[in-house]
Amino acid sequence: MRPEFPPVRAAWTYHGNQLDSIRQRLYAVESEPSGTVKGGTRMGRPLLFIDFDGVINQFPDDKVMRRQGRTGWMRPDDPHRAAYAPDNWFRPDRRERLLVRDLGRRFVIRWNAELVARLDALDADKWWLTTWQPETGRLNRALGVDWPTIRWYDPITRDGIPTGKRRTILDALKQDRPIVWLDDEETTYNAGLAIQTTPHEAPVLGVGPDSAIGVSRPQMDLIEDFIHDPPAGPVVRFETAGDGHEGHWGF
Repeated sequence: MRPEFPPVRAAWTYHGNQLDSIRQRLYAVESEPSGTVKGGTRMGRPLLFIDFDGVINQFPDDKVMRRQGRTGWMRPDDPHRAAYAPDNWFRPDRRERLLVRDLGRRFVIRWNAELVARLDALDADKWWLTTWQPETGRLNRALGVDWPTIRWYDPITRDGIPTGKRRTILDALKQDRPIVWLDDEETTYNAGLAIQTTPHEAPVLGVGPDSAIGVSRPQMDLIEDFIHDPPAGPVVRFETAGDGHEGHWGF
């Protein structure tokens, strides 16, 4: 199950010195231009923002897990059969119980080592953008990665949770670097419209996985292709599945 965090008490607010520090770390611009030239625009190293629950941490059907991933017991017209197909699903092969300190509880996390390795191998600056913000050090140790964390909300007061993720992405647009945003809940059509209507020069790919299986194999292929050869210009593309906003859109 997901950690259920306490209710929000206030809306997102920027804190000047803290935000400036984050910007300096996140979006440091080299004195000499670098990056890929596309359509007359020089793009820097891509940014990859990664949620955890429903993206890497999976919530698969208990019956599927008890049957070792087999789906033959499902009805032929069950739409979930395709989700758990071997050519779509990174079936979890790792499991751990992690303590969420501010809740005083342990939660089981499940992930696939191949998926994490492929994300970690991407030629991009990778950042956690997750409500697991206070625990990402533990996530890094469990997954065997070393991804820094966006401090996008106050873990004590919960300030920033309603709009903080989207604000982070909109702020990153100013750097004119290709962006990939992985989030099973926040990559909505309205979020795509907000990105499209914010001035920017580099492309954006939003990927919304089905939280039951996390990032799918086709989605991972799409992410790798985008990072390797980002499209020219301010193209905004969202590919989502599950949680009521399945679809693919170009803005």
